[in-house]
Amino acid sequence: MRRAIILAHHDPDGIVDPHVIHALRAYRALTDRLVVVSTSLRRLPDDLVGTVDTFLPRENVGYDFGSWQAGLRMLSPSGGVDAAGFDEVVCVNDSVYGPLFDPAPMFTDPRTAGADLWGMVISTQPPRHGGRLPRPHLQSWFLAARRALLASACWRDFWSGVVPQSTKDDVISRYEVGLSEQVMAAGFRIAALYDAGREAAPGWRDVVADLSVRRPFATWRLLRRIRRPFHNPAELLPRRLLAAGIPYAKVSLLRVNHYRLAPQAIRAAIQAVAGGFDSGLVERHLARTARRGE
Repeated sequence: MRRAIILAHHDPDGIVDPHVIHALRAYRALTDRLVVVSTSLRRLPDDLVGTVDTFLPRENVGYDFGSWQAGLRMLSPSGGVDAAGFDEVVCVNDSVYGPLFDPAPMFTDPRTAGADLWGMVISTQPPRHGGRLPRPHLQSWFLAARRALLASACWRDFWSGVVPQSTKDDVISRYEVGLSEQVMAAGFRIAALYDAGREAAPGWRDVVADLSVRRPFATWRLLRRIRRPFHNPAELLPRRLLAAGIPYAKVSLLRVNHYRLAPQAIRAAIQAVAGGFDSGLVERHLARTARRGE
């Protein structure tokens, strides 16, 4: 199988962070063509020459979908988005730490074997206004499309319609959730290593490591939030995802921590599964971005 990986890169400091360099070197062994599309750099750093096959700088518009669109066009001799000559195209970004352990098994995992579009996590979004059914959301920090979808009108029409959006929420609704919906409506199958729609609802056992009398407000808030019908598994249930064989942790899990999980418990869970991953990459990245006030 010929595979291409496109990484959408953005860093306000205009560097490729060491945790991203780690990811690129891990992806090198898994792909026939490794593409980096950056909205922060004008040239590829010297230490990535020989690792990255194609480097494409672009203006900082359109978020990750704009970068992936540009990367897809680089893969096709005609400038289309069908990635002719490749059996699979993987679109990733730099919003995760990892791979924390060997990523190779996820490419042959039976949970995604029959899918046309697959990834790490499917969450569920609230129904559209006036609708009744939850909206499936194959989270866009890891999207892998296979040949049948790459060659389809559905894929071509979606990427031809990608234009800059004014807010991140617009991108999520129109493109992140929209891609899953359009692919399914066209008769293709989506799958993930963790599908929230097929898993048990979160319970106190999922967050017991994060509960503490020393953090009463955070504990009360967390217990309330696990009872809500919709959640983001990548930020609420990191231990479940690691146990499911997902070799990543979201940067926002430690930098923003929307659910107020216990940071040291998260770090311990990551360290428990990390094989050959330097946890110092996480701490140095967090320290640098904290200095910038992010």
